[in-house]
Amino acid sequence: MSRSTTVRVLRMVLALGVVAILVWVGHRNARDLSHVHLRLRGAWFAAAIPLYAAGSLMLALGWRQELIAFGHRLPLPTAVRVWWRAQVARYVPTGLAAVASRAALAREEGVPATVGAASMALELAALVGWACLMAAIGLPSSLLAAPLRWALGVAAAIGLATYPLVYRWAAGKAHRVPVLATLARTPAKRASLYAAVGLYGMFSVAKTAAFVAFAAALVPVHGRDILLLAGAIQGAGVIGIIGITPAGIGVRETAIVGFLYRRIGTGDAAALAVAWRGFEFAFELAWLGLGTVWRPRSRSRAPSTYAPEPR
Repeated sequence: MSRSTTVRVLRMVLALGVVAILVWVGHRNARDLSHVHLRLRGAWFAAAIPLYAAGSLMLALGWRQELIAFGHRLPLPTAVRVWWRAQVARYVPTGLAAVASRAALAREEGVPATVGAASMALELAALVGWACLMAAIGLPSSLLAAPLRWALGVAAAIGLATYPLVYRWAAGKAHRVPVLATLARTPAKRASLYAAVGLYGMFSVAKTAAFVAFAAALVPVHGRDILLLAGAIQGAGVIGIIGITPAGIGVRETAIVGFLYRRIGTGDAAALAVAWRGFEFAFELAWLGLGTVWRPRSRSRAPSTYAPEPR
């Protein structure tokens, strides 16, 4: 069995496992599913909006910093616009459309399509690393056994710390994948990659804070719940990325319910998960609209003067 087939099988097994857990939770809490007690608290909802918007900006800035690392500096408004327009493509099945969209839109701005696609692979790796680290910190031992929490957290921290140093070696292990083959032979400025990692970390913190505020807008939240909510949204994000559905639809919501149903009830957890997906999707439609209508004034691009760091 080839490596790509093995990965697809593992993703399918994971997705089916998550669905099985949701069915089990729903069966054990069937009565609770009909009881939804959401109440909108406007102040908390208003707080979630700028937090999530700030996180989205950090994602676009992180991607721009990756392009700088590879010797391609886009004007800030242009980079944000490209990222906004490409983001919605992740809802197309297989995830390949998201890569192709980012590559094609970046190429229109003078960035080679191979670099645009490769930068998305690095972005995904950094986001998974931060999500794993925050999930390990936030999820209690009743949901993730302490040894697994430590292993996940330490591995994620090491991966983030060494990411700019080992990405070419790691990509070379899967050189048959065109995007990874590009990464394996493309050196980058390490300082810029570390800056991108930091910006992706800021996104993860902003997204987590937005989810906590959003949850507080719909269900009663106490101080002791903050870590659980943080771990739940980040852990669900990892599971959604690995899952087989576009943008983790269904898989991520299932994971949120599995993490939170003991604390807020199955019905409220399911309603919260669906409402959060709608909140995110509304933002992405707004990004697409803004990115389509807004056309920043173009300016001439200076040729790249980047030289690889000595090895």
